[in-house]
Amino acid sequence: MLLPEKIPSVEPQIKVGIVLPEDQQTELELEFPDPKLYAVRPGKSNIKGNKLRITINQKDLQIGRLRLHKIAVKRLASPNNLDNPLLVKNVIAGRGFHWKKAVNMSLPGDLQIRVVDGCILLINILPLEQYLMCVATSEMSAACPESLIRAQTIVARSWMLANIEQKHRALDFDVCNDDCCQRYHGTGQLTPHAVTGAQSTRGQVIMFGEKICDARYSKSCGGMMETYENVWDGPPLPYMQNIFDAGTSFHWPHLPLSEEENLRKWVNASPACFCSSRVVSEETLTDYIGTVDEQGSYFRWNFHFSQTEMTDLLNEKLDLEARAILEIIPDKRGGSGRLTQVSVNYLDQENNQQSCTIVSEYEIRRVFHPSFLYSSAFYIEQLDPEEERPAKFILRGAGWGHGAGLCQIGALGMARKGYSTLTMLKHYYPGCRLVHIYS
Repeated sequence: MLLPEKIPSVEPQIKVGIVLPEDQQTELELEFPDPKLYAVRPGKSNIKGNKLRITINQKDLQIGRLRLHKIAVKRLASPNNLDNPLLVKNVIAGRGFHWKKAVNMSLPGDLQIRVVDGCILLINILPLEQYLMCVATSEMSAACPESLIRAQTIVARSWMLANIEQKHRALDFDVCNDDCCQRYHGTGQLTPHAVTGAQSTRGQVIMFGEKICDARYSKSCGGMMETYENVWDGPPLPYMQNIFDAGTSFHWPHLPLSEEENLRKWVNASPACFCSSRVVSEETLTDYIGTVDEQGSYFRWNFHFSQTEMTDLLNEKLDLEARAILEIIPDKRGGSGRLTQVSVNYLDQENNQQSCTIVSEYEIRRVFHPSFLYSSAFYIEQLDPEEERPAKFILRGAGWGHGAGLCQIGALGMARKGYSTLTMLKHYYPGCRLVHIYS
């Protein structure tokens, strides 16, 4: 596993969680395009046929009549060979988000499989650069311009090696395969164009001072980037600032966006930012976003709720037992307009007025959508009052994701306008420098 704050001088091997205990899978199906290239240990020196079904028997894994505490699937050929990857069926992508689905993943490298809390844990072990090739074309499409693929790869490598969060260290792997960390859906979307884009940046990271940048990124900032401290716990990072996702000549008079009226004007407008539909049209966007992403309005969007729908939603998400929602109050916003604190006034079952507070960009997004809201950069129209309560709620918002660091659709807009990879990196992470840490 990677070590915190250690800058490697050679390419590291990494561990990626593919099937997690929270997925609650009790069986696993693997397919091998060439079984001679793999061995299953312990218990078998080779694979008969091209399929392997693994189930759970109490605290053990079972293959046929064999019961094993853990299983290793070893690649017998060179680990740097991307050909003939094994296929893992029905892997969860988009855990906890509105785009959650099961996909099949072709994985290079080795596998480790064991039982945790009565469910399967599957870990993929492979060289970092192979992993990054797949990240670049899992996060965004291989059809993206090469300058964007290079930027995405450098940012993903930097985030990985900065190694700040270590969310999954207790389960003995570096990152998971999903949006919780960064998307890794295997080799299925790789093209020569994508591989070349990744290989040309081998070993390159962005640094600020003597540290690798904790280079967060999101799908669309909505036209204004958010700061680190308004999304995650921790001190401000100097290379994550409230900056317009636009060229230096761009001007917007209604600032700051942390003020309610300014945010409303911003969301109701369509400024010509790099991530706007004026630069990258919604009709062509599906050619460039990841395969698990959904077609939709990434720059500006809205959701409509009746009083009953909003009450039911907040009762489910917050355990309120409310009879009606009286008012939703935006308390605090970051510099991109993203809400970081919201108050909800409601009537309880005895018709007493109550209030609760929702804190953090992530929690607000979790609460105000049946699965997960696109962004917390929204305002709320509370319409048609009946008996001192709104009959309708409309959420009007901007962007998809937390908005800090690289904006993927904005970087696509920059690439299509002819900006270089280095210019993109310096735009989204001001003050950073590009460093080659291993060959």
